[in-house]
Amino acid sequence: MKKPSTWMIIFSTIGLLLSMYAFLHNRGFVSGSICTINATINCDIVNKGPFSDFFGVPVALIGLIGYLFLLIGSVLKRKTPDDHLLTLFVLAIAAFGFGFSLYLTSIEATILHAWCLICVTSQLMMLGFIVAVVILAHSENHFYPFISWIKKNLHLQKTI
Repeated sequence: MKKPSTWMIIFSTIGLLLSMYAFLHNRGFVSGSICTINATINCDIVNKGPFSDFFGVPVALIGLIGYLFLLIGSVLKRKTPDDHLLTLFVLAIAAFGFGFSLYLTSIEATILHAWCLICVTSQLMMLGFIVAVVILAHSENHFYPFISWIKKNLHLQKTI
């Protein structure tokens, strides 16, 4: 079984490549023909539509930068496995990325009613990454203080 940091590198590399393609498509350097199948599965609607920018910044560029940070963090984690602060840093970036992915997925599902295969695959890479980094953080006992606090302060009292 591969280490979580190996999976983190795999997921972030694939995500980076997908985001790079999406950005190139958004800027018009490549066509979206590989994932424009019909009105529902259509990269052009998603990646060039009204929600393809976030405060003026292409969503694909945000993804590309995010995956680049995740890849660098994952490689550094692989080289310095005892750096537990790095794990928390990567976990924070991944949590933001995962939340942003959920936001984008909800727009595809509820507003656009269209799906971009590149984007959905990228979102699956983010899901895989967040699972891997949570496993890593759990193995380093980063959740122990939080779980202990819950057990101590939020326990349910038995009623007679």
